[in-house]
Amino acid sequence: MRKARLFVAILAVAALAPMPIALAQRDAGPSAEPPTPGQPQPTTPSPAAPPSSGGSGASAAGGASGAPASAAPSAPPEADGDEGDHPAPPSPTSKPPPFQRQPAVLKDGMLRIPGGRFMMGTSDKNAPPNERPARSVAVSAFWIDRTEVSVAAYRACVERGACARPPRTSPMCTFDLGDPQLPVSCVPWSSANAFCLAVGKRLPREVEWENAARGTTPIRYPWGGGHGCGVAATLAGETTNRSCSGKRPSKVGAHGGGASPYGVLDMSGNVEEWVADWYADSVSELSPRAGASHVLRGGGWLSVPSLARTTSRNWGSVREAGPNVGFRCARDD
Repeated sequence: MRKARLFVAILAVAALAPMPIALAQRDAGPSAEPPTPGQPQPTTPSPAAPPSSGGSGASAAGGASGAPASAAPSAPPEADGDEGDHPAPPSPTSKPPPFQRQPAVLKDGMLRIPGGRFMMGTSDKNAPPNERPARSVAVSAFWIDRTEVSVAAYRACVERGACARPPRTSPMCTFDLGDPQLPVSCVPWSSANAFCLAVGKRLPREVEWENAARGTTPIRYPWGGGHGCGVAATLAGETTNRSCSGKRPSKVGAHGGGASPYGVLDMSGNVEEWVADWYADSVSELSPRAGASHVLRGGGWLSVPSLARTTSRNWGSVREAGPNVGFRCARDD
């Protein structure tokens, strides 16, 4: 009886032995220990490799290790400031950037813009090439006029002999319309530059202008929403010649609802504004050292809404002095 039990135990151990040998062969491959000589070899073919979830080769998520996709570590979040270089693909549920009111000090009719880094331009494929691509730029703190320069302010400069009278290139030029609170128009770049210097200021740089218009959020219009005659004096639509403000621009600062995140008024419409920079088509050549024309920003009361966005760029020659053109001033911090 004891011999029978011992024989059964030996058979049981022998029955278990193939399992670790098979495992060793699967894990170690050809270098595994060969089976005991004389033992019948299995005729079952080796199992086929499991299909890869990424097609031929290693799976996209698991690589050569064969780990399931769910076990792959998630990609690290992008660092701050990468949005312009690596924009996330739009999703059906994406929403426009939120409007963020940003504090600014108001003194002597000027607002202090704190500066820093912001996204300039746009990556919208439907935007004109001279606005693309969006890129992260830095700007130092500066001050900018809360409103465009008015007829009253410009007339005072003319009367003390520091500024030239604007040429009357159109019956719609505002200097002689009898309303001192209209923005002065029909002013060539040289006269705008001379006025700002005469009052101890300067024309804003293009990068400063856009920073004041949109803040740190890439919004389409300064107020963060869509276009409307209640917030800006432009043409009423893309296919009409009717202006939101009638036969002349609005008084400076009349559209409080259209203020930028910093509180700067009329950065969209009313009169398009001269900036200090020479114009270049490529955004990689912002502020070239020389040129044939200067940059105009913001659109005016005779501009279609799409040309009055925060990223819209226009230009004017040294002779440009039309009723759609005005300016505001800035100064260093």
